[in-house]
Amino acid sequence: TGSAVFAKGDTNYDVDNMDFENVELRVAFRFNNGSDTDGQAKWYYKALEEFNKENEGKIHVTDESISTESDYEEKLTTDFASGNVPNAFLQYGGSRTREYVDAGYILDLTPYFEQYPEWKEGVQDFAWETTQFDGIEGTYGIPWSAYQLCLYYNKDYLDQVGVDVPESWDDLVDACAKLKDAGIQPFNYSDKDNYHFEHLMSALALKAYGTSIADDLASDKEAYNGEKMVAIYQKMKDMIDAGYWGDGILSTDFNTERNMFEAGKAAFTVDGTCNFQNDSDTTLFDAQKIGVTRIPYIDEANKTVEMGGGSDTYYITTLNKSDEEIAATVKFIKYLTSVDSINEMCKSSPTTYAEKVTIDTGNYLLDDVNAIMAENTESKLEIPTYDSNTAAMDTIRNSLQALATGASAQEVGDDIVDKMSAYE
Repeated sequence: TGSAVFAKGDTNYDVDNMDFENVELRVAFRFNNGSDTDGQAKWYYKALEEFNKENEGKIHVTDESISTESDYEEKLTTDFASGNVPNAFLQYGGSRTREYVDAGYILDLTPYFEQYPEWKEGVQDFAWETTQFDGIEGTYGIPWSAYQLCLYYNKDYLDQVGVDVPESWDDLVDACAKLKDAGIQPFNYSDKDNYHFEHLMSALALKAYGTSIADDLASDKEAYNGEKMVAIYQKMKDMIDAGYWGDGILSTDFNTERNMFEAGKAAFTVDGTCNFQNDSDTTLFDAQKIGVTRIPYIDEANKTVEMGGGSDTYYITTLNKSDEEIAATVKFIKYLTSVDSINEMCKSSPTTYAEKVTIDTGNYLLDDVNAIMAENTESKLEIPTYDSNTAAMDTIRNSLQALATGASAQEVGDDIVDKMSAYE
């Protein structure tokens, strides 16, 4: 065994074989303690109990999770301001963690991944963006959950009109035309919830231009009313004008859209991987008549570039933490994020994770989604999240809705730029 003490430059990062004695850790992970229905929470609290039992007298972890996201984020902010932060926390995306990384408050896990290469190799390649920051060397965290936007389809309807599963956007448009001619509604697209248009817009921009478009828009190298983005809005408007997205788009919420698809009232729906396959129990699902594929590409070079990636990520804090606490926290997070642990979690909560799921989940749609995600090459979160303008997300979502009320693609782009400029 080795000492639990380490410092920069120390070559001993073998936390599994360090001596610990009565190390107390606090963690904040936003799980819903006491929930009878949340499979992730059930698994987490069981794993926490088992870890404490296995490490009795050595490491003891106390959970102080808050299930409400706004309360959770407020507490984290207060904790960092006071210097009394938990030893580890879970946060969506990486942008909100950047300031803590800049301040030196978050642990670089690079030497631990070198010590345990199988730990890092257990995470899917596309999911690391939330742990890496421009201008800063190192890997500051480990992704836990992951998602991407996908196209779900009714296998029987595609067979009925004799079309293959669409790979390109042109394939999808062609399929929609044949479906509509056959009296089958292609989509019942919705945007009452005020995010569905923006999700697809982000995905299509990445499928057309690659991941650089997110950074180019954030740096004003490209504009939301420029030629590239207006071309994306136009593709969406063409679907609306052709009737392929159905009626009542702005009065329909996503749950209704999904329910209509599951009831056989549309051939396609767009949804995130973290939702659909986790709770589908309809006749179509049971009969394995629902298929899933990537959002169709616009430029084939970006076929496996996706809107999504690592979402919730574990970060380990160094602010006012001893070397022994930090090492013990690494051991705990490593325990939670091993492939074996994630496989166990997937049994109780069958959804998509940043770690590689190596078991047959018993859910054909989830297995198909996992296979798709394993072949991803690059990903970005929603494009507006990269913009320093705090009004970007709401402005873009609101402006895109005008596509459903007759506005031109150029008018939508100009509206985005005009409204965002008021907040600069």
